[in-house]
Amino acid sequence: MRKFILIIYILSFNLSFSQTHRFIYELKYKSDSLENIYSTEEMVLDINPTDVKFYEYGFIENDSLMKLPEHQYAQHTSQTGLTISRKKDSNKNINYAQIRMMPFYYLFETIDEMKWHIQKDTKIIDKYKLQKATTNFGGRHWTAWFAIELPISEGPYKFRNLPGLILFLEDSKQNYLFSFVRNKNFPKTYDTKEFLETHYGMNPIKLNQKNWIKLNLEFYNDPYARMRTEFQPSWNVQINGRKIKAKEEFNELTKSTQNDIRQYYNPIELDKAIPYPDK
Repeated sequence: MRKFILIIYILSFNLSFSQTHRFIYELKYKSDSLENIYSTEEMVLDINPTDVKFYEYGFIENDSLMKLPEHQYAQHTSQTGLTISRKKDSNKNINYAQIRMMPFYYLFETIDEMKWHIQKDTKIIDKYKLQKATTNFGGRHWTAWFAIELPISEGPYKFRNLPGLILFLEDSKQNYLFSFVRNKNFPKTYDTKEFLETHYGMNPIKLNQKNWIKLNLEFYNDPYARMRTEFQPSWNVQINGRKIKAKEEFNELTKSTQNDIRQYYNPIELDKAIPYPDK
């Protein structure tokens, strides 16, 4: 808890001196809403002079390794699908996304406005006052705790527009829980163009949300279509520990892959969920 005090103390005196204000959150989330099993990722909120970005800390770790003199080429692929950017003071988000096993990078825009209900409830954490606010967004009911003493109207993912930085956030069924853990300020705007605006040299394909859903359904219906078409017997292809020796084997894997897609699909925005078949 002493660490939390130090973070807020430094932040309160340095907001005007850094070009990137970075806030790191621990995200706990359920890939399968029917199981009480959580995955954990560290997420980054970068507040820059003109824009705001939210992405996994794994991108930063990989970016640092790539800049070493003797690096091995590697890519980080988002595990949460919560990679976004937006202009400051805007509700228009650019969503960056990939479809697993597919060598493409996509972006689509969404307008994400929230109507907050600020409650009278407050609590003190290490002498700092947090206030409660609730909203309905993405088909879920959310509770946020924001820092009254930090007049930054931002928070994790698309959550913003409260009179203080959101430090804690969770939905009513506790499928997604964000908790602030630390921050860092940079004298220059942190460059993300290698992994966010482009994906390791791959430019994003712009589409609308309707076509994004269409692409995901096409992949679900035949997840190995591309592999089957291009497959050569000489390739050393292994899927789930199984070496593929013939094109026909991809047909056998389709059903199990479809089951996995359905079971481990618990999107943060339920109202934008891809309508996968029940079976």
